[in-house]
Amino acid sequence: MEFEFDPDLEYQQEAVDAVTDVFDGQPNVGEQPAFGTHGTTVPNELALSEEQLTANTRKVQQRHDLAQSDDLYRAADGETTDLLSFSVDMETGTGKTYVYLRTIHELYRRYGWRKFLIVVPSVAIREGVVKTIQQTRAHFDSLYSRPPFNWTEYDSSTLSDVIRFGSSSQIEVMVMTLQSINRSDENVMFRPHDKLNGDRPVDRIAATNPIAVLDEPQNMEGEKSKAAISALDPLCTLRYSATHRRIRNKVYELSPVDAHEKGLVKTIEVLSVVQDEDFDKRYVRPLSFDAGPKARIELYKDRSTGAQLGKKTVRAGDSLYAASNGLPPYEGVEVASIDARHEVIELSDGTRLHSGESTDTDIETIQHRQIRETVREHFEKALDYRRDGIKVLSLFFIDRIDNFRGRSGDETGHLWEAFCEAFTELKAEDRYSDLFPDQSPEDVAGAYFATTTSGDIKVRESSIRDDVESYELIMRDKETLLSADEPTQFIFSHSALQEGWDNPNVFQICTLNNTVSSVKKRQEIGRGVRLPVYQDGTRLPPGDRRNRLTVIANESYADYADDLQAEYSSATDYGDDMRAQTNDHRDRTVVTPRTEVVDESPAFARLWERIAPKTTYTTTIDSPALVESAAAELAGVTVDEPRLRVSRGELSMDDGADIETVGIASQVESVDRDGPLPDVVSHIAAETGLTKQTVAEIILESETVDQLLKNPHAYRVAARETIDAVKTEYVVEHIDYERIGDAHPTDILSEVETYAENTVSVDKSVYDKVICDSEGERRFARRLDRDDSVALFIKLPREHQLPTPIGPYNPDWAVLFDKETAVRADAEDRRLYLIRETKFGTEDDLRPSEATKIECARAHYDALNVDFDLATDFRDDDIIEDVLNIDVDAE
Repeated sequence: MEFEFDPDLEYQQEAVDAVTDVFDGQPNVGEQPAFGTHGTTVPNELALSEEQLTANTRKVQQRHDLAQSDDLYRAADGETTDLLSFSVDMETGTGKTYVYLRTIHELYRRYGWRKFLIVVPSVAIREGVVKTIQQTRAHFDSLYSRPPFNWTEYDSSTLSDVIRFGSSSQIEVMVMTLQSINRSDENVMFRPHDKLNGDRPVDRIAATNPIAVLDEPQNMEGEKSKAAISALDPLCTLRYSATHRRIRNKVYELSPVDAHEKGLVKTIEVLSVVQDEDFDKRYVRPLSFDAGPKARIELYKDRSTGAQLGKKTVRAGDSLYAASNGLPPYEGVEVASIDARHEVIELSDGTRLHSGESTDTDIETIQHRQIRETVREHFEKALDYRRDGIKVLSLFFIDRIDNFRGRSGDETGHLWEAFCEAFTELKAEDRYSDLFPDQSPEDVAGAYFATTTSGDIKVRESSIRDDVESYELIMRDKETLLSADEPTQFIFSHSALQEGWDNPNVFQICTLNNTVSSVKKRQEIGRGVRLPVYQDGTRLPPGDRRNRLTVIANESYADYADDLQAEYSSATDYGDDMRAQTNDHRDRTVVTPRTEVVDESPAFARLWERIAPKTTYTTTIDSPALVESAAAELAGVTVDEPRLRVSRGELSMDDGADIETVGIASQVESVDRDGPLPDVVSHIAAETGLTKQTVAEIILESETVDQLLKNPHAYRVAARETIDAVKTEYVVEHIDYERIGDAHPTDILSEVETYAENTVSVDKSVYDKVICDSEGERRFARRLDRDDSVALFIKLPREHQLPTPIGPYNPDWAVLFDKETAVRADAEDRRLYLIRETKFGTEDDLRPSEATKIECARAHYDALNVDFDLATDFRDDDIIEDVLNIDVDAE
């Protein structure tokens, strides 16, 4: 197979022109050699002035509607290196490498420049670049009439390439990894060498003033990296990436939205495999480690509404039971030790977890299902595409190499075993019987896990093929991998293929990540978004229905889309160091109590004397009646058992780069739970304040033990809420409040800082302004302030609370009416009204807990001989009649 390259793709030609037009007016230097300090050297020469370059750059930027550059040579953030740089932003999969290779040819054709360095951050990217140079050689020979072109990989052991690079009058392209040029006394690049007459390789290269092409420059932002590139004395640097960290004089942009709208990349869909959280299991996952030592862990935490996933910083000796707020699975388990250097945490039960690993044994269930879904998806597409000569590849990102290969040569990991089982079982189905008639899992799978920057490949024996063979096939022989004659179709990797490698016929990417992955979703999908090719090397046209990449993830497609959206948004801002800080510029104000009112007003003294006393409450419960009522309510409670959910959603972008998801299909299946049954009765008893005997009687009489066994935690939450509601109802019906001789002090009336827009200025309040939580409260405060019958009012501070069986209650308003205008016969004694604002709806709109607290408040204020009522609505006329619910005519 040979890849076919289309020279007429408009967006690629625009990207090439965007760079070459920056140097418009530069004379073609021809082939005349210049003599430098190191003998005969053919350098690149720049004849344009800074003013000409700036004008050209702005013209290009205006053409592409990009921000205008002010000073091309101005250092960014005080830097003294890399002063003349141009950024090209191209979405992954749209031919970035092809574009800069063609740009090199154009710069030679138009200006005669010959010396180019391609600097890459990793071996994987280097191999991808080298492969593209080889694949495009015949294409560029045809397009540019066989230009004098030579390329080489920099090798410190063969310095003859450095000599030729300097003296050659051909186009010379040298590909080098960042590590090979990072400044160090041990680095050959910066050491004098006899073969170079005592010169350093870096001096010979720098003498040519090469044009440096930086592939994925976001990985070259360290000070050492920038200094090393600067030491090469480039004429300029051209920066190509889809995920720039910093932008320098951007001259072209092909955004993710542009790429998707034009059909230049595959459509992305997510097939998610997730399991309902099982709070009856002990889940612990270390997220990060720090000096101390201490670790930030993820675990389940009990909340008032039930358990939720939470985070906690722990040290050796800390109780996980306490960290989880008392969830049963963590009882008796402590943090035994923390090794921050190696990022390992050990629990008192002997469990050892590296960063990102979890104690959730069901992760294997999820991973095995992901593998099966990937194999099935692969089979389905292979059936559909094979008649058109399209080979289907699937890529698996695994969590740990041992989970694939096993810890020794005598065993295999559970991920490989799951793949073998899925492949063998699905292959036997009638629908797929013709796909792999005589092939085993070993025949169709390849794995590459080596991570090396030297080019030396670690050899690890495996049941499929060793790393050397896989390296050659996966990294260097893309055409063979795409051939229908090559059986390899399933590729397994850990992190070696996360950046710089891709294959157009990857149609499935399975992310088996149980660890905190350093591989971003945008990097992962980048391995397979390029448009696929037929067996003759031609690409499928944009818009073809088969241009679809399926990501099989262990999270919901909505969560996947949210994370991907965050990455796209972050990329738009080009990193934390360049991101604009968002500040809240809203005006703030201080709400202040009026001292003359609090200290001197008789009206306030009467008001505070009536509302300030504190109370305590008592209640009685008829246990048999409570058990009967609670059991009747609990009898209707059902819970779902934890289930595995497989769903598919398509991701699409709108004009604002917002990612939308559309659900396509879903299915659920039960997962058998194992492990000890937690003591649900004891925990419900502790949470409701009832005895264990009473709780047990309620459960037995409700006949819901089967629900308890199905999902103990979900049952515990439902039973607690049901029993608590019935108990509260009984408590409120028989509650009695009594004054205790204590009272709220006036010093709780203190200054409060808040946003000015949330306040309204008033004259009759204890405070100079009222803090309003809604527009309804704002109107209500103004009505009180304008009404002639109101002597004084106050929106009570949060510290003014009264006790109830379900927590403290903070009433909203206290209003004192003038004696002369009060309309009740006993106005001398009952002229105070407390009003609870309820979003100006009806009592039916109240939450049950809120309604309960209001009923308790009635009993509390009855004990204080204070009239309490609930304001549910008001009209524009009589506030006393319509807001305070007083029938004026009747009085």
